[in-house]
Amino acid sequence: MENTQKQLPHHKDDLEWKGYTLDEIRYARAYTAARMELNRERLAARSQNIRKNGIKPGMPKGMLGKMLGAFSYIDIALIAWRVGKKLFTVTRAIRK
Repeated sequence: MENTQKQLPHHKDDLEWKGYTLDEIRYARAYTAARMELNRERLAARSQNIRKNGIKPGMPKGMLGKMLGAFSYIDIALIAWRVGKKLFTVTRAIRK
């Protein structure tokens, strides 16, 4: 299986790498700040959805039901996929 994940320069075995330039650092900070702002807006919209609509029909009442009511079914499936993937990786590492 081939690792297709991007390798960061400071993680490579390259002795010639002198570090990030100031422009690269500024770009990374701006990109991260924009991504965080989008996530904040998304979370605010979902929490407003909880306050406005309550929980979805068929969802259990309580804190978990309110939390799951804010997410779409696709979001829940993606979260379950990521958690399952992490658990699979951990159990595989423990078995070795």
